Amino acid sequence: MSNFEAAALAHRGARRRDPADRLGLVTAVLLAVAAYAASIGHDFVYDDVHVIVDNWLLHSLGNWRAILASPWWGVEMYRPLTSLTLAFDWTVGGGSPLLFHVVNVLLHAVVTALVFLLARNYLPTFGATVAALAFAVHPVHVDAVASVVGRAEVLAALFVLGAVLAYSFDGRLAAAGDVTWRRWLSSFGCLALLALALGSKEMAFATPGIFLIVDWLDAKQTGTRPADRFARHWVLWTGSVLLTAAFLWLRSTVVGGLAGVHAAPGIEGEGVVARALVMAPVVLEYVRLLVFPLRLSADYSPDFLRPVAQITLTGFAGFAAVLLAVLVAVQNRDRAPVVSFGLAWIGGTLLIISNVLVPTGLLLAERSLYLPSVGAVLLAGWAAGWVAVRRKDVAVAVVALVVAAGLARTILRVEVWRSPGPFLAQLVRDAPGSYRSFWVASLLAYETGNRERGEELALRALEIQPAFPNLWQDVGRRYAEDERWLEAAHAFRAEFRLDSARQLAAAEAIVNYVRAGELDSAAAVGERAQRLDPTDYRVMIARSDLALARGRPLEAMTLRRQVAWQFLGVWQYWHLTADAALEAGHCPEVERSMARIAALHGDGEPLPSLVERAELARCEVGG
Repeated sequence: MSNFEAAALAHRGARRRDPADRLGLVTAVLLAVAAYAASIGHDFVYDDVHVIVDNWLLHSLGNWRAILASPWWGVEMYRPLTSLTLAFDWTVGGGSPLLFHVVNVLLHAVVTALVFLLARNYLPTFGATVAALAFAVHPVHVDAVASVVGRAEVLAALFVLGAVLAYSFDGRLAAAGDVTWRRWLSSFGCLALLALALGSKEMAFATPGIFLIVDWLDAKQTGTRPADRFARHWVLWTGSVLLTAAFLWLRSTVVGGLAGVHAAPGIEGEGVVARALVMAPVVLEYVRLLVFPLRLSADYSPDFLRPVAQITLTGFAGFAAVLLAVLVAVQNRDRAPVVSFGLAWIGGTLLIISNVLVPTGLLLAERSLYLPSVGAVLLAGWAAGWVAVRRKDVAVAVVALVVAAGLARTILRVEVWRSPGPFLAQLVRDAPGSYRSFWVASLLAYETGNRERGEELALRALEIQPAFPNLWQDVGRRYAEDERWLEAAHAFRAEFRLDSARQLAAAEAIVNYVRAGELDSAAAVGERAQRLDPTDYRVMIARSDLALARGRPLEAMTLRRQVAWQFLGVWQYWHLTADAALEAGHCPEVERSMARIAALHGDGEPLPSLVERAELARCEVGG
């Protein structure tokens, strides 16, 4: 054990009485707030719009039962606690982004404080302060804190750190033979915090593994055997494993599997070995972002980050980096156990999002490095302390320079997230060559009226990532806007083929095939969609359009009437039913549907025109 860590152990019992501790803690917290203060006035940006603004479920805390039973976004993830906090913010703040951003900044400040407390368990005040300061201003955190949906990362880190501190405290109580209420509080508090972490984000699945390395480091710090340390509260650890397994089961029932539906672009259908080969070069990006995050990006999709399932030079370097980290951790397990702990923390948390164990929806996202960076700043705190033992002035100067640079880079990056327009333009600059940057550039071109350029960019995005249903959806809607019905239908059909749960895509494909006169193609899509879900109202309405085009008004009327009975209070569906009934000359249904329209909508449009058509068809209405 180094002299630096020996000093940490010597001061461990007195750290709460040390004024320098309070100064370090308060300084780090204030710096965390200062770094993100400007984000409080920001708008909803990027994923915030889809996850929050367009999601009615999160617009009232009264929907809490449905929130607990629903995925986070689409059918990909399950983060009920994060969703509940967003619903709370919307309810209290009336949908204004202000409260969302205030909460994110405050949560980041709390996490920074917990990082200090964790570091102070194992490092002297100076090292712990450096770790907390580095965490407070680390530029890679901007994606998690300035983006509202990044709250999932912040909440997960908060509760994981809380659970780790409670677990470590429980270990100390167990070692002292404490069986009082404090032991019960620490044990059940640890499990409660773990449950909250699991409900925040999938990254928390690494927590039982983190508990093991905490026991190991606590044993090293106290000069005891790790096995003895673990044995004193193995029941708590077993409880954490069972709780994690239970939540994993719950999550799989909600999202339909361990990893949701869609794998990250480039690893669709790949096995463990192929995924490891694809992710090996990404390790270098992890290292760069944690150590030198000068260049940042909200997107790391192909071909900005190119997935290749074979050995490459960068892939070899990535495997070498992993091997080097393992060797350093093993070599320093006795001389500098905090170094081994920090590396293990980074590796264990990154493993959850690495796509190796199970495929996820992203190759890399900066926000997902929020929790792994705790291990990185512990290494920074240890290194600063090691230098300070030899040259305090040099250590202080270097730390001041690094923290100032980090703060400046963070403040500049926070500004990028101010509003959708500047953010999307920056995304295109940040990730040249990625399918998402071409897609975003396409959206911007369409917004400026340059539809030809917009189409060109969208097609370039599809060349890179043809298996992304959202992209096909956007292309289809653009073609439909331009009344290019057949091309729109092909795009919607491609979307439906990629994701058979998208019944709306099937309906849009049917409608556009009908407009293009391709009735057989419309029927083929309709038959498949009907087999998958025979009661989907959107497909039923689209099939009714097809029936009318084929001269089958009675079939169209039946389909529309079934939808109208699903939505008794929606007059528009009764209008559609009446229209088909008039085409079929089915006067009883005309009379029934028009009565419904009158009861729901009064005598306004479109009732007079329907009455006129009914009279021409010699149907008696209104009598």
